[in-house]
Amino acid sequence: MFKNYLTLAFRNLLKRKLYSFINIAGLAIGVAVCLVILKYVDFELSYDNYHQNAPNIYRTVTSSYTNGEFRSAGPLSGYAQGPLLVQDIPEVKTYVRTHPMYGGAVISNNASAGEPLRFHEENIQFVDSTFFDVFTYQSIAGNPATALDKPNSMVITKTTAKKYFNNEDPVGKTMTISGGWADGDYQVTAVIDDVPENSHFPFDFLLSFQNIMQNGQYKNDNGWGWYNFVTYIELQPGADHKEVEKKLPAFIQKYQGKDLAESNSKQVLTFQPVRDIHLTPGFNNESSATMSVNTIYFFVIISIFILAIAWINYINLSTARAIERAREVGIKKAIGAFRTQLMSQFIFESVLVNFIGIVIAVLIAFMLLPVLGDIVGKRLAFDFTDIRLWGILLGLFVVGSLVSGAYPAFVLSSFNTTAVLKGGADKVSGGFSLRKALVVFQFVASLILIAGTFAIYRQLMFMRSQDKGFDMEQMLIFNGPSVIENRETAEEKLITLKNEIKKIASVENVATSASIPGGGFNWGTGMRRDGTQQEESKSGNVAWIDPDFLATYKMELISGRPWDPDRKSDREAMLVNEAALTTFGLGDAQHALEERIILGDDTVNIIGVLKNYHWNSLKSEHIPILLASDKVSRRNYSVRLSGNIPESIRQIEAKFKEVFPGNPFDYYFLDDFFDKQYKDDQQFGKIFSLFAGLAIVIACLGLWGLASFTTTQKLREISIRKVLGASTSSIMSLLSSQFMILVLIASVIALPITWYGIDRWLGGFAFHINLTWDLFVIPSVILALIALGTVSVHILKGASTNPAKVLRSE
Repeated sequence: MFKNYLTLAFRNLLKRKLYSFINIAGLAIGVAVCLVILKYVDFELSYDNYHQNAPNIYRTVTSSYTNGEFRSAGPLSGYAQGPLLVQDIPEVKTYVRTHPMYGGAVISNNASAGEPLRFHEENIQFVDSTFFDVFTYQSIAGNPATALDKPNSMVITKTTAKKYFNNEDPVGKTMTISGGWADGDYQVTAVIDDVPENSHFPFDFLLSFQNIMQNGQYKNDNGWGWYNFVTYIELQPGADHKEVEKKLPAFIQKYQGKDLAESNSKQVLTFQPVRDIHLTPGFNNESSATMSVNTIYFFVIISIFILAIAWINYINLSTARAIERAREVGIKKAIGAFRTQLMSQFIFESVLVNFIGIVIAVLIAFMLLPVLGDIVGKRLAFDFTDIRLWGILLGLFVVGSLVSGAYPAFVLSSFNTTAVLKGGADKVSGGFSLRKALVVFQFVASLILIAGTFAIYRQLMFMRSQDKGFDMEQMLIFNGPSVIENRETAEEKLITLKNEIKKIASVENVATSASIPGGGFNWGTGMRRDGTQQEESKSGNVAWIDPDFLATYKMELISGRPWDPDRKSDREAMLVNEAALTTFGLGDAQHALEERIILGDDTVNIIGVLKNYHWNSLKSEHIPILLASDKVSRRNYSVRLSGNIPESIRQIEAKFKEVFPGNPFDYYFLDDFFDKQYKDDQQFGKIFSLFAGLAIVIACLGLWGLASFTTTQKLREISIRKVLGASTSSIMSLLSSQFMILVLIASVIALPITWYGIDRWLGGFAFHINLTWDLFVIPSVILALIALGTVSVHILKGASTNPAKVLRSE
């Protein structure tokens, strides 16, 4: 029996090669997309699972309130928090504090011979010596457990070791850090494997925490003043973090209660599981990009949609062929075949198609996974030793075989034998209404994906083209010097470099600053208008810039004036943006010039008000920004160019190395740097469009086969109409209209769903496009054209057939 079923199944596949190809190709693409999406979802859900103690590791998160209003939430804390948690709460086993090297530093390898290698590095972290007691990383050389016990010790990754030392053993060698928070020589004490890509905490260098504690601002602090640290804790085995959190209000009250009460503020401390960090967006000062778990669910839904579209193709084409196979069914039933035997035969055919589809799907998935990996910047690969993968494949095979085979088998085995053998098979309409409903579902899913892709790319273009409040065109940014031989003459040389660059013919203007748009701020703190009480403080941000910054960036003052370098009083004055006027109650732009701002222990004058500008991405509202005057900064040089870009860069590099030899020349363009803030949204758009395109391809495959079969079944009707004088165009219009009606029905169903989804997604952006009619009409037109183009080929072929040839055979 099995051999008979197998023979019949292959004969039917080969008899209708086009339908077989469409069924197998559609299923294969659908299953492949499902596999790829599930692999990506599995990767996103696996962040930080590799730590052996992951279930007991937590990060502290502080939520701040002033006057009962929420201010901010994030992982930053004072350095005293970790030790005191271990001291006061028995369930806390140990702690780890981390502190990034803000702004990076230049690191050299102190080669014994030849010129040392020097690179500007960003992924540098100061960590406690307990780091490797809590977190799990593979050791390559040295002993990580004791590697950070002493000051001036350093742990590096395998790739970093290769970069600086090639094939030499780096353990015991020294590296010099220049321009960072803790300059000096550090000894490499261990090498570990590269940080896994599914880690929320990327780094290339780990430095002893003892070095950062020698920084002046921390030596004179009580451990609660500077929130520049991230604290991780490991709980004792069996401890419930929710129960432990109940002790945290008393902990905050004990150490910060008095200071918080004076400013009418409140802090809520919570423990965040380390495995939840990547999937919990919304916190400030994250060390890596996060992803909303809703996005994960969304991609799972897309995979289900695409798989459903593929299965629908099989059902539609199989039931469409029911009329053609009706005589086969009738004869078999007439000679004694049982219904169960017929159903078994057709289910077996479905099993065979799904098996072939699964095999091809794995091959397609191998090709798609690197494409997706390139989009998200991750190395994604299937692990065929993972039993879960085989479980998914088996599940897709079984469900696909049952879902796509059960209904066609039921329809085909239900034909009335007498009617079929009397030639009434063409009157059997098995599944026709269901086929229409399923085609509508395909169109609905395709329309949602097309409209979603359209809206995503329009929003991305809006964010890139929106007026930022300053000019980023041809703005070259390069890092200032970190290696400085004589610090007493450093300021003079920084000014010299700036003036030398200005002399280059293609340079319009030059400015220096401690931060740049898209690069965050130099200081965030509570501020208030002079004359108000401390409890009225609200959050504000400060960036230090030199007097040429406004002109270089073409920023607009709406009142007041820029700094005058010759006025001593201007050195302590600040510029504010329009958002600061409302936040701190400074009145209008003109009146604000008569006010002063208190931040920290300082009171500063306001000499100018700037039009609101987007220092950060358009995803956030305008926030209060204060610009402080700096005579010159060594952090960033901003150069506006207006000529031959490559030649300009070459000349600037020559000037830089002439004034500050021994420094690497690292540069980039501001527009590229600024747009990195939209990297996650760009990735989302690319992934969405990739899968939307594949879904449309699958739907078109099914529509192609269905149109071909429908046209074949209507050849006699077409021929009669042509004999009676109908034109080819009228016949095409008649036959294609039934598909266009289905597109119209799908549009009516899909558009409200699409409107809701796009509106929810745009709600995550402070500045976004409007929900205009073309966002919904254009995708509907695109879908209609795709459907019309797909079916027109077959309809035109049928309408062009010689009617005499068709009617002669009847």
